Amino acid sequence: MTYTRLTAALAVCTSLTLPALAQEATLTAVYSLPPTNDLMKSYFAFVDDVNANGEGILQIELRGGTEAIPRNEQMNAVARGIVDLYFGPGGYFQQQLPDLVPIDAASVPADKLRAAGLQDAIDAATRESAGVALLGLMGTGYAFQFYTIDEPPMVDGEIDLSGLKIRGGTSYGPMYEALGINRVDVPAGDIYTALERGVVEGIGFTTIGVSSGGWQDFLKYRIYPTWRQGNTIIAGNAEAIDALTDEQEAYLMEMIEKHEMEAYAAAQALEMVDTEALAAAGVTDIRLEGEAAAKITAAFQNTFWDEVAETMGAEKAQSYRAIVDTANAM
Repeated sequence: MTYTRLTAALAVCTSLTLPALAQEATLTAVYSLPPTNDLMKSYFAFVDDVNANGEGILQIELRGGTEAIPRNEQMNAVARGIVDLYFGPGGYFQQQLPDLVPIDAASVPADKLRAAGLQDAIDAATRESAGVALLGLMGTGYAFQFYTIDEPPMVDGEIDLSGLKIRGGTSYGPMYEALGINRVDVPAGDIYTALERGVVEGIGFTTIGVSSGGWQDFLKYRIYPTWRQGNTIIAGNAEAIDALTDEQEAYLMEMIEKHEMEAYAAAQALEMVDTEALAAAGVTDIRLEGEAAAKITAAFQNTFWDEVAETMGAEKAQSYRAIVDTANAM
């Protein structure tokens, strides 16, 4: 056998005995929040961590935000495989993917929701309905509450928000109606002006981000309890995720689960920043207890699950509520 033929034979034998090396995978991503939004810090940290430690395994390429794909089209882009990943609020796409709605009713960190099976249940449903995989919950650690300009009156030991013009999106509608609130739909970017001009007398907003907006110039009362959790997510094109090797998918999910909890810790830290800034601005906390607190939380929970039942049927709504209740009790 000549040297050339021997070399070729050895090459064939080698290819038959050694496993083929998997190529590094790249997933493209789009996000819906402004890059300056505090919540985006956790997403950027996730991407940096994946890329720094995933050489030869998996990389994430950020395609940009709404300047790359308009917000209302981003989940469609993921479903169609134009991009592989979506970062941002799931609430923007709850009509398209109603199975994302139950996230709002949770009140515990992502690891407890995952242990209770919420991520898996939603993932199975959104894969079937739209070819979209729910990969992670990045919105635990912050919640929603009321802030007002003037101190609301107390009636029979309960706070009375009826008749107040309070900012809130359409999804807040049933709760606001139950509490007699006049809901005013104002985008977050316009809240300062709405407060300044007296368009609203208060806002329903997250436990973070108020001080960065400067809204404590007008808002002087922060009301507890909180009544809704954040719903920022990581979603992916199901086919793109399924095309990953076992090693690549395991690495991706390891990083997602790590950063779900880092996002939780980051949100808690941001909430403390807001608390300190609001206290310095003279904002007073009103902490309701007992039946007075239950009136607020029940106004959200009861109307929320009624709406879910109307959207997806009583049986499915009850199934989701059982998972969320289990997680919230952990």
